[in-house]
Amino acid sequence: MKNLKRIGLAIGIIVAVVAIVAAVRRQQSIERGTRLFSGCPQGIDRAATEAKGEFVCKGEPNPAPFAGNGRACGSCHMPGDGFGLSVKRIATLPPTHPLFVELDEDPVKLRTDGLIHVIDRDEDSIDEFRQTPKLVHLRELCNASGECVALGLLGDRETDLCQFSREAVVNHLSKTPDGIEGIDFVLPTDAECRDLIRYMRSNRVSR
Repeated sequence: MKNLKRIGLAIGIIVAVVAIVAAVRRQQSIERGTRLFSGCPQGIDRAATEAKGEFVCKGEPNPAPFAGNGRACGSCHMPGDGFGLSVKRIATLPPTHPLFVELDEDPVKLRTDGLIHVIDRDEDSIDEFRQTPKLVHLRELCNASGECVALGLLGDRETDLCQFSREAVVNHLSKTPDGIEGIDFVLPTDAECRDLIRYMRSNRVSR
């Protein structure tokens, strides 16, 4: 009987240790995802970010997230706007903000209506202007693997969150309208996708 109790105790300890290690690794993954999403290699100043409603980096921001044009995911998906982008917010941004990088945006539509140019060259031949969708509902829409019911304001885009993120890099972080991988941008790796998904589904974004 004593041996059984000892075995049970040992199993309980092992299970607890495994759970703790898994939780630590998940938290580390979320931290990496935060840095990728915000474009802040040294992490974000959480208090300043919450107060400003925009990502504030600890140290210098990454000048070219995913080897792109200077934009990061957080350039358009801002914490103070439900991880979307409001016209009111756009009006407060300086001309040097990465949102205004000269790519293929319509500056009038961008500033007055908050409309971002969306192109899907591969499959759907989408070429139009849309508002930036808020990301606060991703936990409801997407499972832990990043498989989602629908993404985007119209629900007609990619339903895999990793692929959706990669398409966003192609569309919005490219150095030129040509969108040539390896020259205009570098796509998120599978590991970076996992980190991004964990961050976007965490309680830091999905409330």
